[in-house]
Amino acid sequence: MSINRRSALNILLMLSLGANLLLFGGMAARYFDTPNGRPIPPNLSWVLRELDDTTQARLRPMLEEYSDEIRPMRMALFQAQRAVNDLLTKDPLNKEEIGLAFDALRTVGIQYQDRSHEQTLEIFAQLSPEQRVNAMRYIQERSRSPRESRDESREPQQAH
Repeated sequence: MSINRRSALNILLMLSLGANLLLFGGMAARYFDTPNGRPIPPNLSWVLRELDDTTQARLRPMLEEYSDEIRPMRMALFQAQRAVNDLLTKDPLNKEEIGLAFDALRTVGIQYQDRSHEQTLEIFAQLSPEQRVNAMRYIQERSRSPRESRDESREPQQAH
């Protein structure tokens, strides 16, 4: 093996080792950053973003239970969407089959949305009015359209 080839191989080995350490470090950080190594459930994680540590700790077990309950619904939703996507790219296009797949997707989506809304209501029932306002800050920021954000930035700031 020539010296240049050996050097290139060593460089590739070091880059691979660095990438693996970075990936492992990210996984370890996520594991140790959350209680019991479990991340906050994605469908309701936004509720906790603006809450104090005590309230987060109190609600976390409830959110983990909700996550376990809704995870199969999320998977069914993704599978139904994948089925629609696959049918839309098939040749020849079968409108009847796609219509049935859209019906199934809609049904699963409504079930997921209904339970997600119920869980949100159950969580918000555990919060004080001030905590509910704080929890909603995140969703209100996300629900602004890009145009609203631009229009607000152009408005002159009033002195308070």
